[in-house]
This record gives sequence, structure tokens and C-alpha cells, in this order.
Amino acid sequence: MHLKEAGIGEGISEVIVTTLSASGEPNAAPIGIITVTNEDEKKYFVKLHEGSKTLYNVTETNKLAANVTDDAVLFVKTAFENLKEAYFSLFSGFPVLKEANSWILFRSDFVEKNSESFLFQLTPLAAKINRKEAKAVNRGLNAVIEAAILATRYAITKDKHEKEDMKKLMKLYADIVEKCGGHREKEAFGILREKTLF
Repeated sequence: MHLKEAGIGEGISEVIVTTLSASGEPNAAPIGIITVTNEDEKKYFVKLHEGSKTLYNVTETNKLAANVTDDAVLFVKTAFENLKEAYFSLFSGFPVLKEANSWILFRSDFVEKNSESFLFQLTPLAAKINRKEAKAVNRGLNAVIEAAILATRYAITKDKHEKEDMKKLMKLYADIVEKCGGHREKEAFGILREKTLF
């Protein structure tokens, strides 16, 4: 199966990554899967930040699942809280999201560490498409995803000017969600506001 069919395209695909701790506890977090194409060969990578549950779990199990979804609320929830077990199903004992449009289970191999993150190369092991839906692009959903990413970075940014720029961007994303978003996008942005106090 080409991973494009499962929703992983060129560049960075924003997904919800599920992992499993050595003690069997599932975790979910929004993360970008990086696709690099060299001479018709595609390679997949992920950057994981120090101190995250995702990094800890991946170093223990050498696996992660990329869950492709367009559910804005799920993106925001996984950025700021632990999902209840009811959100997960198991594939060969590994957690994937029940409501994902598709998922890809990857083996993860450590490549390098820099000052902010650890880079892993990903090798697809299995994939499943639950729903193949044709959808028009909704700017509200895109704004929620960008805002969720921004909010997670805001928490670790120390520079005051950068924080001010982030607040301006957050206001712009809020306006786009209000204008273009549907019910789920507006609900997601409401959760984002509660969690971040923007």
C-alpha cells in the first residue's frame, strides 16, 4: 500500500501519533510525519521532543502509529490531555485510534539528536484505511491545527517578543475559525482557549 492512500503525503503530514509504554499504557499526541522523496524512494521520519511521553514510549517499544484524522477536537484534546482508553482499539496489541480515518503502524529507528529533538526514521509495518472520504478543505480546521501547534510551542518559548507574535497569530486563527469553521472546529478552539488562556 502506498501511504498516500492512507493519508500520508509529501512534506509534513499532521497526524495523531499513538504509542505504548512498556507497562502497556497507551498515549496519543499530535505530531508531524515527515516524508522525504529521493529518486522515487520515499523515506519517513519523525522529530520527537525531549521529555515527552511519545519519545519515552518510542524509545521503549521502537514503534508508533500515525493516525490520520480530520477531527479538530481530537487534535486539541491529544495536545493537552490524556485520552481515555475508550478512544483506542488494538492492532496486534498496539493502540490505534478507533475514530481515525486510517492508521499506519511504523517501526521507529533512532537517527540523531540535536539540541531540541530526537530524529527517528520510520518503516511502515501495517496500515488500515477505515474511511476514505472526499472532503473539501476547511480553513477552520487548518486554523485549529495551526493554533494547537502554536499553543504547544507557546508553553516552551521564553522570548517575550516571540510570545507576542504568537498571540497575534492566535487571534488570526481564532478569526478564521469563527468565520470558516463548523461546529467541531469551534468546539476545538474553545477547548484550546480553556487550556492555554489565550
